[in-house]
Amino acid sequence: MKVIENYLPESQIDDLINYHKNNFDSKIHEIHRKTEVIECTPNIRMFMDIAVNLNNLIKSINKNYMINYIKLVKWPCGEFQGKHLDFDYHPYTTIIYLNDDFEGGETIVGEETVTPKKNKLVGFNGNKIVHEVTKIKKGTRYTLACWYKNENAI
Repeated sequence: MKVIENYLPESQIDDLINYHKNNFDSKIHEIHRKTEVIECTPNIRMFMDIAVNLNNLIKSINKNYMINYIKLVKWPCGEFQGKHLDFDYHPYTTIIYLNDDFEGGETIVGEETVTPKKNKLVGFNGNKIVHEVTKIKKGTRYTLACWYKNENAI
């Protein structure tokens, strides 16, 4: 598991939360259980800059990996994600915590618990290590999640 503190410029973190607050539309974007999910498309400058940073990171981990997709997610109070593995074609996953003014919502990767901290990135082999998100007990959790694929896979 990889953990990086202060991964993005602070202003970018706040811009992402504000982007979600100002742009989520349930007719256009995805609702998964109770989470509100915006797929980050590279035609929006803010997402393009983040994709470049994440691409550089993943290439330092495995030169054959590339971004498959990035999602900006709002997790309301009461939401959680049970134990699971990511799809086989997603060998690596990163999560950037955009805020930490909530209770609960820890990410458990294998036997390790990652406490959310604003602007912390956690990365792991999502298709091999069982992971989960504990129930958000108070407040709203925002994350930027990225799933990677092997560019050599058919």
